[in-house]
Amino acid sequence: MLTVGCAGFPEPREGLSFEDGLSAEQWFERMLQAHGGDISSDPRDFNLAMTGEWSGLIQRIQPLVTDSGYRISAEERYRPSDNLYVTRHRGPQGIKTVWRRGQEIRVWYDGEPETDARVLAATAMTTDAFELFHFGPSFLARRAVDMTRLAEGREDGRSYPRILVEIRPGFGEAESDRVVAWIDPGTHRLFRVHITLNGFRTTQGAHVDTTFSDYVQMGGYWFPSRFEERVRGPIRIHAHDWQITGRDTDRNWRVEDVAGPEFTGPAAPTASSTADTDN
Repeated sequence: MLTVGCAGFPEPREGLSFEDGLSAEQWFERMLQAHGGDISSDPRDFNLAMTGEWSGLIQRIQPLVTDSGYRISAEERYRPSDNLYVTRHRGPQGIKTVWRRGQEIRVWYDGEPETDARVLAATAMTTDAFELFHFGPSFLARRAVDMTRLAEGREDGRSYPRILVEIRPGFGEAESDRVVAWIDPGTHRLFRVHITLNGFRTTQGAHVDTTFSDYVQMGGYWFPSRFEERVRGPIRIHAHDWQITGRDTDRNWRVEDVAGPEFTGPAAPTASSTADTDN
């Protein structure tokens, strides 16, 4: 579905007051703790398997960003204390491996290194966004430079506290981006993030949101298992649905096991489901 005339990115309003009396920072801390705390210094590894489906229209509009010939299913390997996030994507055209550590990125297609600056920029942006989607508010805690409360969001008759977070650096090569965190008023976990995408030429000025559901607990943290992504501007379209099909932690793989296009040693087996579900 294609919709024109969409709303702009949410902006703060003067003179707002809130019955709960909480600041943006206080709500953010509640949210962080509801996810199990800040994962950033955890020395364990966290491993995910996922699969999804792109809409046909977003593939035509953003072929380099979606990269849907390669990005359908994936195995992810994450070690927060090393700031290391590696993903091995699989699609009808082959395998794409992405190695991301801080602002450094390496990409391989079917085992061959990729050097095209456009591909590297688009991949860095989407990889950072997926770290936020899959590992929650800890990503924001590391990059936040400013937080502001917005008017509550409404959906299906329910009100959601919202926080506008400016992050530096932004996603990928962006100097900065903005993220609106919708917080579930019952669980205090993330219900949705609404983000700008300033890190790639063809997405500058665009904004998308991703809604989370089916949280599970693993290693003391809560992670979503189902995701729905929509483009909200400059047009409104459905973009991407995906789900986590397996997850596990504490394999003790080495950095060397995820340093190239193939996963080796304890990093190699597919992620298995060992988590408890909480809808």
